[in-house]
Amino acid sequence: MTIILKNEKYEVVLNTHGAEINAFRGADGTQYVFEGPESVWKFHAPVLFPHVGRIRDGFYTWQGKEYHLVNNGMSRDMEHTVIEQSATTATFELTENADTADKFPWKFSLKTHYELTENGLLFTTTVTNTDTTTMYFSLGSHTAFCCPRNTDPAGTTNADYQYEFEKRENLTTVLLNDAAQLAVDADGTAPCTKPYGEKEAGIIPIGADGFGNGHFFTAFTSNWVGLRNKKDGSLVKVNCAGYPYLMVWQGGKGAEGVAGNGFNCIEPWYGTADAENSDHTWEKKSGLIALEPGKSFTADQSICIEK
Repeated sequence: MTIILKNEKYEVVLNTHGAEINAFRGADGTQYVFEGPESVWKFHAPVLFPHVGRIRDGFYTWQGKEYHLVNNGMSRDMEHTVIEQSATTATFELTENADTADKFPWKFSLKTHYELTENGLLFTTTVTNTDTTTMYFSLGSHTAFCCPRNTDPAGTTNADYQYEFEKRENLTTVLLNDAAQLAVDADGTAPCTKPYGEKEAGIIPIGADGFGNGHFFTAFTSNWVGLRNKKDGSLVKVNCAGYPYLMVWQGGKGAEGVAGNGFNCIEPWYGTADAENSDHTWEKKSGLIALEPGKSFTADQSICIEK
């Protein structure tokens, strides 16, 4: 089921399947979030829980029992319940159920909250541990932004955009293998990092070659990462304050100038993909959040539009 939030500046279409943004549009019709077609990518802005990135061989073990997850977790593929709604706000909730039993061993509440503002979309996810033991999980988002956009002049391509880190800082990348798993060093340790080596600090050019399985960053201090249209100076910013990791990824046909079919993702993450040498043991996984019974953890991946 979809619901629509609207104010004077923006409209957002939300889906109870995955509690996902299906569309985010300006009053002038500009499409900010990728809307399809499904043949290009079947998602738009999935919420990632309780795992982010690739999970090796599709399973992990916790205290000797095997659980099964797809890449980027289970939340994006499940129906969420609308628990609050107004003209400009909506809150969705996912809790443990029969479908989560073989995927995640804890009782939990995952609430995804959206609120339209004058500057964009407040977008938060809150995990509450409703179980009796400490819960371990990852949490993130995977919002795909149209690039080029439907209102861009004819001929605009990905190359007319760039990623920008707020503080224009020298970037550190986490090494991934060809399967988008964490690469390991000679001792079998992950994550491994190195300087990203961008020509201009904190600026990542976008071109026809894309980013393969994604470029993964850590140790940044910027409070936001944005997608800048270099032609008109407009900027779409995603909050990443306090996040330990951030992924960028390019998909679709934006490099060919097909407006609406190309997208570039900004993905703040609390957590990492599995290491390439993972033995599937959840207890050994890097980047997990430990949450005590009755406690909550909130991630903010709000979207701000600057024209």
